[in-house]
Amino acid sequence: MLKTFEMIIPTTNTLRTLRVFDPETCSETRPCDILLMHDAQNLFDDTMSYHDVSWRVIEGLEKAKVTHMIIVGIDNSPTERMNEYSPYETNIELKDRFIKGTGGKGFIYIDFIANDVLPEIKSRYHTSENYYMAGSSMGAYISMFAAMRYPDLFKGIGCFSIASWFNEVKFLNDLNRSSFNLNTSFFISVGDQETSSDDVKEFPEIYINNSKHVYETLEKKGLKKLSFNIVKGKHNERQWMTLFPDFINFITKSK
Repeated sequence: MLKTFEMIIPTTNTLRTLRVFDPETCSETRPCDILLMHDAQNLFDDTMSYHDVSWRVIEGLEKAKVTHMIIVGIDNSPTERMNEYSPYETNIELKDRFIKGTGGKGFIYIDFIANDVLPEIKSRYHTSENYYMAGSSMGAYISMFAAMRYPDLFKGIGCFSIASWFNEVKFLNDLNRSSFNLNTSFFISVGDQETSSDDVKEFPEIYINNSKHVYETLEKKGLKKLSFNIVKGKHNERQWMTLFPDFINFITKSK
């Protein structure tokens, strides 16, 4: 069952909608894992998605045959998404998508999830201690940062088409300096035709390199529970929908 409720988010001090899929299988004797995701408008309902389809995450769980997982989607803000999904400001300037100077509220956003959203979900449902996070593009960017900021909190991270070009120098520096729990699973994927602006012809290569750099850095740090895939696909929900069951299978079998 899909339910919604609102919480005050400190990045804007306004109410933000959370969309929660409750499989209605959670019990005290068989608690459910928690998967936290971003851009909730794009997760469950094709009619709400920014593209022609959503991630169809409920169907994805069914395909993966996972019955004990709660999915918590946090709506993005139409004005604050770039700010909330990056702890770093960007100097990137695109002619068809001006973003220079945005970013910097990622610390507040992730702390809100860890300190407010997660306890609220645990108070409402019978849950395990297995917490996961996943997102695409900037949502992947902030999900990787969550693993850096809370290395012992999340059992697995889904990094779909990470947009670390937003500020890759600062991101990779912090990624290199971060300590990780070696039992954390990382599912990293990217399409071969991805772009975020017609102004940058090199974007497909940039996106592939962004994901490669994440994978290579984690591998050098000694993490073993890694999955890295370059697939045929564009920068949209259709690609991520297709990969979602593989992600679920990977993180649950890596526990």
